[in-house]
Amino acid sequence: MAERAPIPAEEYERQCGQTNDSSSEFESCTEDAGLSGDDVPTTRLVSGLNLLEVCDTTGQGAEFEVESQLQMEEAALDNRYFDAEDVFEQLSRAPIDDESEDSSTEDLDMSPFERLAIKMEDLCGDRGVMKRVLKQGVGDVVPSGAYVRVHYNGYLEYSDEPFDSSRLRNEELRFRLATGSVVPGMEIAISSLRKGERSRFLVQANYGYGKFGCPPRIPGNATILYEIEMLNFVDRSTAEEFNSLTEAQKKEATFQQLLEVAIVEKNHGNEYFQRHQFKPAISKYSKALRTLENARLANDEEEAKRNKALLKLYNNMALCNLKVGEYPRCIANCNRALEIDGGNVKALYRKGQALCELSEFDRSKGCLLKAQNLAPNNKDVREELKKLDRKFQQFTMLEKERCRKMFGGAKEAKEIKSSDIPECSVEFKKLIDDKFVSFCEDASLPEMTFPLEKLTAAERDCIIHTAQGLGLEVTTRQMGPDKQLRVRKKTSGGA
Repeated sequence: MAERAPIPAEEYERQCGQTNDSSSEFESCTEDAGLSGDDVPTTRLVSGLNLLEVCDTTGQGAEFEVESQLQMEEAALDNRYFDAEDVFEQLSRAPIDDESEDSSTEDLDMSPFERLAIKMEDLCGDRGVMKRVLKQGVGDVVPSGAYVRVHYNGYLEYSDEPFDSSRLRNEELRFRLATGSVVPGMEIAISSLRKGERSRFLVQANYGYGKFGCPPRIPGNATILYEIEMLNFVDRSTAEEFNSLTEAQKKEATFQQLLEVAIVEKNHGNEYFQRHQFKPAISKYSKALRTLENARLANDEEEAKRNKALLKLYNNMALCNLKVGEYPRCIANCNRALEIDGGNVKALYRKGQALCELSEFDRSKGCLLKAQNLAPNNKDVREELKKLDRKFQQFTMLEKERCRKMFGGAKEAKEIKSSDIPECSVEFKKLIDDKFVSFCEDASLPEMTFPLEKLTAAERDCIIHTAQGLGLEVTTRQMGPDKQLRVRKKTSGGA
């Protein structure tokens, strides 16, 4: 049976938040989390609209709340493809039984797989791999040698449960095509898919596990039914061909060639970001930046395209810098983005976030207020301004207490009013007091660390207040994906 034409890219983008239009990879990059409404032409509402209110001619109109753009785009960026309800739906639906309801085949003396094959397309010419599309994809078929990410379930005939399932393992299959990583039939099947497509395949034994099978799960000469979904793929052939060139040949490359290489590196960076591997993502974004920064431009149009691509990459890198606690580098990348577009809300917002983390509250407020002036209805900017105000008040309170301790003596210093410090349990306070007393008495211990993600706000403030009251230094640092509160003894020459 012939495969239907793929659905329009706009419709698929609406459903999946993805696009495969290579001519506008940077312009339509949903992975680039940010704030500007220029990047996504539509938005979602927190709740539905009453059409009667919308059409009301009395002038009262209808009220609605728009979902945060940052939340939508970062959710798309961080999509791990593991939805519990989707996994249940995929595995509870017996694919063989789907065809049993077809009255046109119920009277035929056929096995379940033979009935399935009637409505399938022959991919190899010998019926070794048969295909039926369940959900149309978008764009071109995956190219040979591409890096792919798929989910799959594998079934044996007369079996309702899969013998193998990436969804049950909660781990998508990742590999490069044409490297012999999977059985030939599965490689042929995946090579026929488009982004977002989900299809069903019957793989004969000579394209699968052969006459010996793979005991005990797969018997010999077994035909296998695969249900495979193409989550995403990255074609790195363009970048690899470019990297194989000599330096002289690279200098002769046209802007369009360099842009295509940068798109590949950027997409690879997005893949790392989705796996929360922020350092490798930064490396890929950096490669894309270097490629474009060295490009020879023929006209103003190419310069405009390059600047638009650079703006995306600088913002992506700034977001990664935020994730790993590299706040000065985040600010530097935001500044580069603002050199291209001084009114870029994403760059202003992220620069404000980084400055806040460095306790540069005045500069942070300046960036956030400018972002708010450019996007007055943006919920994320408003929330960040509130967060900044809370942190500033807390910082001021702690600084005042520190000064009282410094100039009034530790014993004579007044305690901060209980209403100023969030309450935590008496047991926790005693535990922290005992730990810090032991820490101060032990000359061999230079510092103590506390995992911030495991502390409540009240417990964090208790640690900071107690440590600073004893004249200890308190800082935060990023350790991989986790943030720590670090308490250190001051050196003899310290302030």
